[in-house]
Amino acid sequence: MMRKFNYNEIVVLNPLQTRYQMMSSRVFIPLYAAANDGIYRMNRRKFVTKYGPKTIGMYMLGAFGALILLIGIGIVAYPFTSTTGMTSADGLIAIVIGGLMLYFARKNANKLNQRISEEKGMEGEIVVPWSQVKTITVMNVRQENVANRPSLVLNTVAPTYKEIGDWHVLTTDGNDIIIPNVDDPYNKLNYVKNRFNLNFS
Repeated sequence: MMRKFNYNEIVVLNPLQTRYQMMSSRVFIPLYAAANDGIYRMNRRKFVTKYGPKTIGMYMLGAFGALILLIGIGIVAYPFTSTTGMTSADGLIAIVIGGLMLYFARKNANKLNQRISEEKGMEGEIVVPWSQVKTITVMNVRQENVANRPSLVLNTVAPTYKEIGDWHVLTTDGNDIIIPNVDDPYNKLNYVKNRFNLNFS
């Protein structure tokens, strides 16, 4: 059974932790989410196709804006009139342009976040309804480096660890369904139980 959601209706169980995982085999692992009636396998491809290009465009606009802003500040602080012909006025123009690009990138990002939250733009297929869940056990708990800085070297030298685990969902008919790579698996399980008023063990 397929169902459409807005972002506020679900709890995403195993999101990608870093931008680098977008280039790894983890993108082939289904995205799972908990809703009020069960656990769903989300249609990530449709969601990415719809919102991905806009998100990438805003990130690029923000990145170029930040670069132009920094260059402008550098020119104002240290004009290179003798070598490039640039003056402090050129630096001020660059600061204004970079600042406007950052402003519009942030403004559009906020609008997109609000739109994603409000509209039913996410689609999922039911994996198991809560009525068929006997118990959920957290297994294979490990610490993963989820540092998300632009530099891979910095991520390795100064790692940021997060607890990742797998949910083993035992159903009333004896099946074992694995939800892999759940972040903060114990706390997320407790949160899901409390949010959706669930009483399985």
